[in-house]
Amino acid sequence: MDVMDTKLASPFALLKQAWALGYSKSNVLLFLGLGTLPQILSFGFSALLAYAPGSNNLESTITDFLAQTNGWMIAAIGALALLGIVLMIYVGTWYSAFLYRVYEATVSGSNGRLSSHISSARLVTKRLFFTSIKVGVYATIGFLLFVIPGIIITVRYAFAPLIATLEDSSVSPLGESKRLVKNRFWKLAGRGLIPFFLYSIPLSLFQSLHPLLGALWSLSSPVFGLYFYLVYLDFKRTAAVPA
Repeated sequence: MDVMDTKLASPFALLKQAWALGYSKSNVLLFLGLGTLPQILSFGFSALLAYAPGSNNLESTITDFLAQTNGWMIAAIGALALLGIVLMIYVGTWYSAFLYRVYEATVSGSNGRLSSHISSARLVTKRLFFTSIKVGVYATIGFLLFVIPGIIITVRYAFAPLIATLEDSSVSPLGESKRLVKNRFWKLAGRGLIPFFLYSIPLSLFQSLHPLLGALWSLSSPVFGLYFYLVYLDFKRTAAVPA
């Protein structure tokens, strides 16, 4: 009878694996493209704001506009703005699902047409959207209750978005994430800090030296996303079988 291996892999070994996979000959262009796209969108949005009419004195422009607009028009504009925000969040959720699908295909060695990932991500966007809302609400309430409960909730449900995207719809994202993390809270917390120390802190440092350096380092962000997917697979592989 085979004995199940419950020992987690070294997080640095997983990070090394993520770099090797992401920047392998067959995946390097894809991962550089995934890192570049958010930069292009961010630059485009910043340029739009910078060159928009009235952008030099935005506060006075908004004040003058509101003074000259009736209440119904303001309400309509507010509703459109709210709809736009929801749409942006939904598109962002779809992009997250798309990235998770790419990570899954990268590890399995089945990266093919991007259109297949786009289509499969679209099918699970709604599920991921509501899962993310649940986790966000629970974590916010937890942080309001003296911070520590918020940290516990954030770690406990860290895998929920991945589960919502990649696992069968019969699997509860929050329940399964809680099961995988059970009795291994600090192990996941430690692994979750690695992207903070090795990506976020260097990013801030590079941006303080020159924005171009920060932009170049941000190209590596998909690799750290792939790393966390590998952490998820490792926790899934070593989790106790449900009774």
